[in-house]
Amino acid sequence: MTFTGIVRRVDRLGRIVLPKKLRLALGLKELTDPIEIYLNGNDIVLKKFTENMSVLGDLRCLDSFGRIVIPIAVREFLGIESQRDSLEIYCEENNIILRKFEPVCIFCGESEHLTSFKGKKICSTCLNELKRA
Repeated sequence: MTFTGIVRRVDRLGRIVLPKKLRLALGLKELTDPIEIYLNGNDIVLKKFTENMSVLGDLRCLDSFGRIVIPIAVREFLGIESQRDSLEIYCEENNIILRKFEPVCIFCGESEHLTSFKGKKICSTCLNELKRA
C-alpha cells in the first residue's frame, strides 16, 4: 500500500474530494463511472465498478467536482465526524483506500498527549526531551 501524502477533510455532507491525479490514474470519470465503496477492517475501499463484478458495498458516482459521498453507515461505524475528521488517501493496485487520519508525534509516532507547535504535533515525552536539549 502506498501512502499518497494526501489528507482530506470530510465535508458537512459526508463527501471527500478524490485527488484529480488519482482519478485520472484509475480512469474514473465524474458523473458516469460507478464506484464501489466497502469496508475492509478500518479502511474504506473505493474500487471502479465493472459489470462483471459482484457488489460488496454501495455504488456511488463522483460528482462534477470529483467528490464522493461516504455512506453514513460507514462513517458512523468508523467514528468519522463530518467537518471534524480527515481521511488519509492510499493507493493499492486499482483501489483507493481511505483511512481515518490520526495525528501522531513527528518524532516518535506516539498518538497520545500531543501538543501543536508551528503546525506539527509533538508528544509530551519528545517535548520534554527537546526542553532538556
